[in-house]
Amino acid sequence: MAAIAGSVSRRLTVPAPAGLPRLQDQATGWEEQLRRGAQDFPDALPSRTVQAAIATVRELAHHQPDTLIHGDLNARNILVGTREPWLAVDPKGWVGDRAYDCGTLTKSRSVVLAEQGDLATGIDRTLDAFTSAAELDRERARRWAQLSAVQAAYAGRRRGFRRGRHGAKRDRLIALVDELAQALTGL
Repeated sequence: MAAIAGSVSRRLTVPAPAGLPRLQDQATGWEEQLRRGAQDFPDALPSRTVQAAIATVRELAHHQPDTLIHGDLNARNILVGTREPWLAVDPKGWVGDRAYDCGTLTKSRSVVLAEQGDLATGIDRTLDAFTSAAELDRERARRWAQLSAVQAAYAGRRRGFRRGRHGAKRDRLIALVDELAQALTGL
């Protein structure tokens, strides 16, 4: 699935039309949310993991290309097509760095990969397949995915997840995104 998502991402690469929201406009808010999450949940994630996410915001988020990106590229949004082998549906239509889409993909793949046993190895393979097919810098994509996982760890603690708002399911998903964030920090 990661290679398919990567090829779809590569095919979607076009200059962004005017008037779409820009990821770089979110950067200041992202850093504030990360700092607030670290303050509100001080023992949730290792400092190294949070600092890596903040560094990604500072180094990658403020200046991004004028490229149209999907914004929610995951397995549920990639369908078999007739005019193309695979089509992406339900785009968010952001302007920014294509490597950003690796974050949604890795989060959506993490549940399946964790069930298979070794999340870090599975995520490593996912990054390789996606970035190779998308023709993207692997380290850049890893950093965006790591930021996305840290954001999900704090958001899940605040409001739960689509798949689990409360209780044991929510707690399992929090543990999973925590593990994902830490695995991506170490890759």
